[in-house]
Amino acid sequence: MKLKTVMAAILAVLTLTLAACSMGGTPTAGAPASGTSKSGPLQIAIIPKINGIPYYQAVKKGVDEAAAELGGDKVKVIWNGPSTAEASAQVQIIQNMINAKVDVIAIAANDPAAVAPALQQAKDAGIRVMSWDGDADVRELFVQLIDAKQFGAALADQMAEQVGEKADVAVVTSTRTAPNQSAWLKGIEARIAEAHPGLKIVTLTESGEDQGLAQKQTKDILGAYPDVKGIFAITTAALPGAAQAVDSLGKKGQIAVVGNSTPNAIKQYFTSGTLKSAVLWNPIDHGYLTVQAAYALATDKVTDGTSFEAGRLGTYTPKADDKSLIITLSKPLVFTPDNINNYDF
Repeated sequence: MKLKTVMAAILAVLTLTLAACSMGGTPTAGAPASGTSKSGPLQIAIIPKINGIPYYQAVKKGVDEAAAELGGDKVKVIWNGPSTAEASAQVQIIQNMINAKVDVIAIAANDPAAVAPALQQAKDAGIRVMSWDGDADVRELFVQLIDAKQFGAALADQMAEQVGEKADVAVVTSTRTAPNQSAWLKGIEARIAEAHPGLKIVTLTESGEDQGLAQKQTKDILGAYPDVKGIFAITTAALPGAAQAVDSLGKKGQIAVVGNSTPNAIKQYFTSGTLKSAVLWNPIDHGYLTVQAAYALATDKVTDGTSFEAGRLGTYTPKADDKSLIITLSKPLVFTPDNINNYDF
């Protein structure tokens, strides 16, 4: 009887051991989850800064294109952004994605420091973490829109061309904490110091991603600083807002407005003559590249100095920066009255 009891206990232990081996076990905390280690499609969470604005609607076209191209058997993309451009709202979404056990979180951070603890929690849970549009302090890869120094230089050069080499100018941004905004502003300031020292930035205001607020703030600036000859409007909502303010004040041709936005949001101001140029990149391509890069990251194809395939955009080669790895979508795309009607987004 005792022998039967011992044999039964041994058999039970062997059964449990074999079951554990077949199930594979739980990933070590902090270790990247392998996209090939589980059945079903990879779940990729794309978190924009805010939902509903034209720019991110264009980005989502590229996100959907890449998801369809990769196929539902490979990826499931979850597009989930806040209704306001608040870091706290993004933190809640990150927590939800951790609970959903997604494979990748790709965030356009509103505040890199504020979202860092939640992103670290995601990494500790085995989720791959990356950033796009707005960089984050915790990430394995940053899909950068554009080189910030080149972008800032292009804006500063256009401003000098329109207002001359000596003039007071102002800035309407989203928030000072938004990493892309601060990087672009540094690029503008660097180019001014290098090539246009007569340009003087007299004030900077924050408009979030609110076109109406940008319009009001532009009017306030022009009222408070009557010598201002140009407005840097460096969000996709701020540029049409600032142009609308200049139009409504009857200052077309007197106040230059330089910045970035989607072409469909600003074509009317090219037609009216309020805008002479704008700088951007292709946001559809940026959404497309973000999904392709997320898939490459999840399948362990993103390493320093090694190219990976990004669908119709060709190959990209990550390089090391001060945080992890980075790739850049493209060079600046300059809209002019001659070419803006060639674009539809």
